[in-house]
Amino acid sequence: MALIDENTWSTILAHEDTELLPPADAASIEAFETEQGFRLPDVHREFLLRGNGGVIGYARLFGIGGDDALDLGQQLSAMRSYIQESADGPVFPFANDWGGSYFCYDLRKPGGPKGYPVLFWNHEFSEEPDDRPMLWSEYAPDFVAFVKEVIDF
Repeated sequence: MALIDENTWSTILAHEDTELLPPADAASIEAFETEQGFRLPDVHREFLLRGNGGVIGYARLFGIGGDDALDLGQQLSAMRSYIQESADGPVFPFANDWGGSYFCYDLRKPGGPKGYPVLFWNHEFSEEPDDRPMLWSEYAPDFVAFVKEVIDF
């Protein structure tokens, strides 16, 4: 059963700001997960099998196995520990916006069929200790709601 319904997929693909990369394959996803020691939510795996990252609305979703700024492995290597330092618990960055802020799975909470809750890390406040409460905000209850939000579904 698809976790992202066809109506949502049609809306994603028809959105003027959608530019998805060619799909990943299951073996590449599994190899990435083994390397990272983390299983992506099923809905995220489903997404990668239809579009291996790319732009949707105002978000840049990271894919796997690329060699550019949209590669999830490169983003994790470059940013995860830095972002994690300011979090109240484990997070997993999977997308960013054009301004350099990140969307992260909140791994403190259990993920449902449609993924973990999504947090927004606003890098504009990361340098100011007094602004710490504004650094993190709840963005969406799961991956599907996140995608719908970034395309104003």
